[in-house]
Formats: sequence, C-alpha cells, structure tokens
Amino acid sequence: MKRLMGPLAAGFLLFLAPPAALSQPSTDVVDVKAKTQAVFPVVIADGKIALGRARIVPLGSLQARDGEIAVQIDSPGLTPYAKVHIVEKTAVPIDFVATGLIGSIKIDEIIICGRLDQPIETSIAAGSLRISLNRFEVGKGAEACQ
Repeated sequence: MKRLMGPLAAGFLLFLAPPAALSQPSTDVVDVKAKTQAVFPVVIADGKIALGRARIVPLGSLQARDGEIAVQIDSPGLTPYAKVHIVEKTAVPIDFVATGLIGSIKIDEIIICGRLDQPIETSIAAGSLRISLNRFEVGKGAEACQ
C-alpha cells in the first residue's frame, strides 16, 4: 500500500519540478453526484498531480483539511443551473474541469480556476445527475486559466 506524502512534502516537491512538467494534466477523475459533497486529497509529486480516494460527506458546511479539495453540488431548485461550491486547501491552486453528465452523455463542461484565498462558486447545467471532475493541473493563475 502506498502512503501519500503530507502537503508540505508535496509543496516542496512542486518547487523542485521543472516548469514544463507542471503543465501535464492528471488523468485522475472524481465523480460527484448532485446534492452531495466530495472531499479528496491532492498530492503533487514529480510535476504530476495524484488524487487520493474521495470521500462522500453529508451536505452542509464545506470543509477541506490541509492538502484537500472539497466540492459540493447544490440542488438547483427552479433554475436551469445548479451551484457548484469548491474549497481548496492545497499547497498551490489546482485548476480542473467539471463535466456535467446524464449517464454517459456530456451536457455541460466548465473550467475551474483554482484559488486559495477564497471559496469558488460557479454554476453547471442543473440536469447533470453526475459531475466528473477531471484534467487536474497546477493552477496557471486567473489570467491564463480559460
């Protein structure tokens, strides 16, 4: 069984990695169902991002521990869009893509630009029964993240 390193060690390895290696998106995927919250650890090593096992927690206050990202999908009510709330407590901001799915059919896709200074709130098509979080990479900054 592999042991995940702590966030300080992961952050240290990030500074040792060559800049070109930092732009490689992760192939890991986290699925979040509507009206749920998922919390998962993020480790950066050798310029690559690896995700730990996601845990599904009850809806409520969005809490992430050091080295984790928490994502919550709220019920849309009568609007055509559901709210997506994200809290990152990682060594550096992490950018990723959220893909809204009904079965295997993609109905919406949004880019999430990582932030450490405040929670992120955005919207995705409310018909999405499942949100696939994918293409994780080290944040490029708000101007470069599109």
